[in-house]
Amino acid sequence: MGYGAVGSCLARYLTVLGASVTVLRKTPWENATNSNQQSNSLPSIHKAKSVKEAFPDTDILFLACILTPETKSLLDSSTMALLKPGALVVNVARGALVDYDAMFSSLRSGHIGGFASDVGIGHPTKASEPWDPNDPICHLGPNANVLFTPHVGGYCDASYDVMVRVIADAIEHVVRGEPPPVWVNTPRV
Repeated sequence: MGYGAVGSCLARYLTVLGASVTVLRKTPWENATNSNQQSNSLPSIHKAKSVKEAFPDTDILFLACILTPETKSLLDSSTMALLKPGALVVNVARGALVDYDAMFSSLRSGHIGGFASDVGIGHPTKASEPWDPNDPICHLGPNANVLFTPHVGGYCDASYDVMVRVIADAIEHVVRGEPPPVWVNTPRV
């Protein structure tokens, strides 16, 4: 789920490895902009139009979508019920995409075969990040197949090199009296 920068890259990798990839995105495929049509280079992916279409045949669900009010608890008891029994869920996005109680129940029942995340889960009473290693979901037992890793995927030499170049470029623009090329919060005019 999600076909932005992370989802499209993941789809390319999985396709190269021989996986059958189905992609589900918020923006309808026919409304995609040219800059967002990475799927043209991946003719082998299936472009699903709904969760009901995509989930029943899903072996591994990767969550790579942004967190918005619409996507909060996107993976809840009703959507998890649509997944193939034993499906694995990997969250590489935000913890609140996953409903805590639904994931706990689905793991305990065995409907979800495993859960891996580098963020927490949308817990009803505490923040999903940083994840609490003493949380009951981590202690469901050896058959629950739960794995939490630190949210540090971007901390490597290559990403640091890019960060340094982006920051230096932004400083050079400001020194010249120009706006920086990248804005976190674009000013409203």
